[in-house]
Amino acid sequence: MTPPETLLPVLVSLVSAIAFGGSGVAAKRGLAHLDPLAGTLVAVATCVVAYLVLAPFWMRAEDWFTAGFWVFAAMGIIQPSLSMYLANEAYSRAGATITSTFSATAPLFAAALSIFFLGERLTGALAAGILLTVSGIVALSWSPRGSRRQRLVAAALAFATATAAIRGFNHFVGKVGMELLPNVFMAAFCSFAVSFVILAAVYRGRRGRWPGRLPAAGLCYFGIMGLCIATGIGFLFAALLMGQVIVVSPIAGTYPVFTLLASVALGDERFTGKVLWGVGLVVVGVGFVSTSAG
Repeated sequence: MTPPETLLPVLVSLVSAIAFGGSGVAAKRGLAHLDPLAGTLVAVATCVVAYLVLAPFWMRAEDWFTAGFWVFAAMGIIQPSLSMYLANEAYSRAGATITSTFSATAPLFAAALSIFFLGERLTGALAAGILLTVSGIVALSWSPRGSRRQRLVAAALAFATATAAIRGFNHFVGKVGMELLPNVFMAAFCSFAVSFVILAAVYRGRRGRWPGRLPAAGLCYFGIMGLCIATGIGFLFAALLMGQVIVVSPIAGTYPVFTLLASVALGDERFTGKVLWGVGLVVVGVGFVSTSAG
């Protein structure tokens, strides 16, 4: 029988996946009212506020003077600000389910880093996982040549792949950081606070002004996205603190399944055989790659 302490990182990772899955649906709806940059700024601001509200329960003075603080502050330069912005660009082009599936290949990059830096060998399971993941992406993105849908998905692929690369890299960085700063909320707050400052500066530089009156619907949807992301990141860091990356990463990478289920339940997307088959292949492939990397 599997010990409860072994199952705990799995369950925590699953909660993280559910939260990330919900964020994709909220982002897709919010993009009907706000552009990706403004929406990302609202979502990250919501995360910062959420963690500040809970600060009396987690903030400790000694955590500001650890090496882990600087690890997560550095992480905030690209994650979640850049990855969320790229994901929102992809959501606006190809929909929540397909974009989430592309982005969920983050463990592929985590495995590649393990092979390159840690000398892990290319096993049969790893090769099978790569093949399954690529097959799933092809199944999701295929459409008649020259169609508008194909062009949209091709554009989204670049944004979503970059998102996956960033997230895969940060799974490793997050694990290192949690060893130095074993405070889940502090770690997440550092990253989101730095990201908010950067996003605000970028917005000001590109628009020449601060955000004015924003549509209430856009604020609502991206606020929900922010709460989902804050929850997902918190549980992800908690899982990384308790377990190994090769266990946490593939389970957190199943969030496209929850994006799909939520999208279908809300009527945003149809539950077609191609979408189900593509998502299934990618999720199974990610699981093969991540577990074989160990």
